[in-house]
Amino acid sequence: MDTAQAVEAIKRRLSLREVVSRYVALKPAGRGRFRGLCPFHQEKTPSFYVDEEKGLFHCFGCKAGGDLFAFVEKIEGLDFLGALERLAEEAGVEIPQRGAPQNRRELLEVLRLAQAYFLEGLKASPEAQAYLRGRGLSEESLARFGLGYAPPKAEGLLLYLSRHGVSPEEGLKAGVLAEKDGRFYDRFRQRITFPIKDPLGRIVAFTGRALGDEAPKYLNSPETPLFRKREVLFAYPEAKPRLREGRAIVVEGLFDAIALHQMGFAEAVAVLGSGLSEEQARLLKGQEVREVYLAFDADEAGQKAALQSLDLALARQFLFYAVRLPAKDPGELLLHPEGPALFQKALEEALPEVAFRFQEAARGLDLSRPEHKRKVLEALTPRMLSSEPFDPVAERLKALVVERLGLPPRQLEEYLLSRRRGKVPPPPPPRAEPKNRTLLLELDVIALLLTLDEARFVPWIAYVADHVWPPEGSLLAEFLDLARKEPRRDHLRQVLSRKKAGGILFERLMMAPSVEEPRLQEVLEKTLARLREAYYLERRSKLKEALQQNPSLDILREIQELDQAIEAERRIYRRL
Repeated sequence: MDTAQAVEAIKRRLSLREVVSRYVALKPAGRGRFRGLCPFHQEKTPSFYVDEEKGLFHCFGCKAGGDLFAFVEKIEGLDFLGALERLAEEAGVEIPQRGAPQNRRELLEVLRLAQAYFLEGLKASPEAQAYLRGRGLSEESLARFGLGYAPPKAEGLLLYLSRHGVSPEEGLKAGVLAEKDGRFYDRFRQRITFPIKDPLGRIVAFTGRALGDEAPKYLNSPETPLFRKREVLFAYPEAKPRLREGRAIVVEGLFDAIALHQMGFAEAVAVLGSGLSEEQARLLKGQEVREVYLAFDADEAGQKAALQSLDLALARQFLFYAVRLPAKDPGELLLHPEGPALFQKALEEALPEVAFRFQEAARGLDLSRPEHKRKVLEALTPRMLSSEPFDPVAERLKALVVERLGLPPRQLEEYLLSRRRGKVPPPPPPRAEPKNRTLLLELDVIALLLTLDEARFVPWIAYVADHVWPPEGSLLAEFLDLARKEPRRDHLRQVLSRKKAGGILFERLMMAPSVEEPRLQEVLEKTLARLREAYYLERRSKLKEALQQNPSLDILREIQELDQAIEAERRIYRRL
């Protein structure tokens, strides 16, 4: 099976709507169509559509569009091969193996072998088992989250992988081995291992927690082609069913997430860095999460991470709450007989975002002193300077500032206005909508061709090439050249999606009706006539400019010929 066949097999087995639904809450919007809030830009009114019959998605706001592979590429930050491998595994489709051993499929196999080694290591280590029991973890939790143990031997995993045909270089690329001065050795030694999974539930990395006083206490896999810590959440695959109920609890520690699951809070996930990232927030949004409870550590670093999470661009799509823990972290509550009840009480008493922001801004300050009031005002100003006209957080913050700092509302508005004037306005977002009429007509022709099935695609490509003569360098000329070399619609969509006009092309593909064979030639002839007319008009405009600068009978004669050709094309599309 070659790549093209694999792509078609994957599309037959996987529903675009089901894949998109993991990230976007979709609602029916007509026959075979679904609508939701775009995951690629912030919006309040849904402009993101999925057409199941055509196998396409498109956002009429930001112009993102494409097929199943384009969606996975964009939402997961992958290239085409990465999306192909990920979807092929889910669909159970074999794809051609190409390139060196570091491709994703082989890296996943290395990680699977490493996990088997760590699980055996835990079974053989009374010390590691005793440590985990001391943390209060049940056998069920250990099995569910796949905790293991890396023995202290420096080359234990190295030899284990070797016996299974894995080279040291492959182990290094997978992030489970390390190398120094040409010598390979186990990265995680004498550590409890936590498998880190991607949104599809595949192991892509590990975190190791030292049993003793070794530094660092936690050791993460390096970033690899499979793993970027900003793009995954620990316990996310296990939490998905509960996340869909609308609430997420976000913690810092991996033990904390497992402890909360064990206590009955199965919507808990853990970040792998300092605070929530945009990519992680997008994962939560994809599960229809509306409320996010940040249960970070009570120390300064934990509160800083909480504030960082609130400042994400995507954060305004959630209702945030800051949880004040009755212990150092949720993991400690697992050992408390009233742990679940204490955490539930902490959730009920969690501070809404506005109160939390004000409390953190005023921490350690005396609000009876004008200079301290000024510090609080300056700390809160960026969030009050909202570009949205009815931003509830900004409005509530203003009300709280007026109440707690004693600042008259008019004076606050004048202050914010002066600060807003001092800011350089952000550049307007680039518009994908081309204004050139000729380009729009070229896109209409391309969209019409791309809606045809494979059997009709190639002959109609040849027909268009024989009946229109696009100028060199035009989008249609490039498309026809590509189609002659590799007449695969999926490939052509991938190439065109990266062009400047790619967004509006997919908009036209979404809007284009299916044309039955008896009417296809009539519709195409009409579209081609309009396009030829546009080419003639562009040529005529250039000749008129040349005629003004250098009067010539030859130029005048060519203009007259173009006038006749333009009128002929108009008769064609008006008659059809």
